[in-house]
Amino acid sequence: MSVSPAVPAITGRIYPPEYFKIGEFTRLDAKEIVRVMRGEVAGCIFRGVMDPALCQRVCDNFWKHPQRRQRGDAVPAYYLGTYHYAKELSLYLDEAAATSVAVHEVFDGGRNVFDELMTEVRAELARTGVALRTARHEGRDAAEFVIRSWSGGGKFALAAHDDAAQLTAKLQAGFEIQEVARNPLAAVNMCLQNGAGGGQLVYWNIEPDVATRRALGLEETGYPYQAEWLDGFDRIDLPVHAGDIYFFNGKLIHAVQAQSNPGEFRSTISFLMGFKDPQTAIYWT
Repeated sequence: MSVSPAVPAITGRIYPPEYFKIGEFTRLDAKEIVRVMRGEVAGCIFRGVMDPALCQRVCDNFWKHPQRRQRGDAVPAYYLGTYHYAKELSLYLDEAAATSVAVHEVFDGGRNVFDELMTEVRAELARTGVALRTARHEGRDAAEFVIRSWSGGGKFALAAHDDAAQLTAKLQAGFEIQEVARNPLAAVNMCLQNGAGGGQLVYWNIEPDVATRRALGLEETGYPYQAEWLDGFDRIDLPVHAGDIYFFNGKLIHAVQAQSNPGEFRSTISFLMGFKDPQTAIYWT
């Protein structure tokens, strides 16, 4: 008789119902974004704030860009730009410098909606004396954003994970993003393409603790958690469509549902942001 393996116990912080929700809006509102950054609400989504023609233009520019790459690790994606996840800090900063112009080229022939978004958030934070800037290390800038596209199969195109674990990487000791770990960590996605079905955000009400990550061997990665480990936690299934921009606390476990039609892509402009200290907010990839 075979014995089923025990399901690991995920422990950590569970948030009250008044926090664990994602507000929906039809117009961009920087006040709501800052509420996520300050830990007042789990997330917010702004529906259809990027028009279809702009999304298509950015996607077209992305797919034809000569600096577009395919990830070589466990995350199935094409990307333009770079990401700090599981990299030596010097390599990440080299890649950020090498792609800093390229990422903005996806807006050629259209509006730079990233710059527009950050201008609004920067102005809102400045009302309370907070400066917003790109993360830095020894005078070198982090990447501002990355354009990513998934077509992964199975239940999830991107498996369940948390974004806080990667802030503890010993390879990146001294990088100021690690100071954000004590505060909410805003994951930002600007959806450009999402196929005919699927691609929704799946978001569980659990912020795993260090003991959980250590026991599962995910201490510095937070990736991947098996979906069956998360049964019993409240969750939000958030439909996402091209043109939507959304923010959520990435410390809580989340995943991206696979597309219902094989071969379709989910493409986003993505980055992370949070408070380094009460007067300084930073963003990076």
